[in-house]
Amino acid sequence: MMASDQVKRESRSVNFLLWKYKTKQPGEINPVNIDLKKEWRENQKIRTALTQIDDLKITGDLQKQVLWILTEGPGTKALCGRCKFETVTLAVIFYVKFSNSKKRPLKDYRLARELGLTEEVYSNILTKLGRFFQKKMALNSRIKKYNEF
Repeated sequence: MMASDQVKRESRSVNFLLWKYKTKQPGEINPVNIDLKKEWRENQKIRTALTQIDDLKITGDLQKQVLWILTEGPGTKALCGRCKFETVTLAVIFYVKFSNSKKRPLKDYRLARELGLTEEVYSNILTKLGRFFQKKMALNSRIKKYNEF
């Protein structure tokens, strides 16, 4: 009997072994779930931003700009490590809104007061966003023009 069990074990096909070890084994990190969590968090961030955009009555290209910054830009923890992601998304929304209209104090907005977005936190997030845009922008051609004088 022992020899026949040994033969069955050795004759397992490669496809069976690939299927067996594709799933999570005890004590092993399953990378599939990590990607799902990350994707869920990104979608949650976008859903939250869309509700905040609707509350602030922002439409059109400004809405697209906000979503681009949130998806392609730095992560929320890179912008403000101690803030909730809702606060960071609101700061990005105000950044886009105020870049196209007159800036008003943040304390005038109920949403900013509820989420704890102060002028200090807002300016900190804007500084880090500015750093991100400086890295994205090519400055080599501009520097060469000024060196030729």
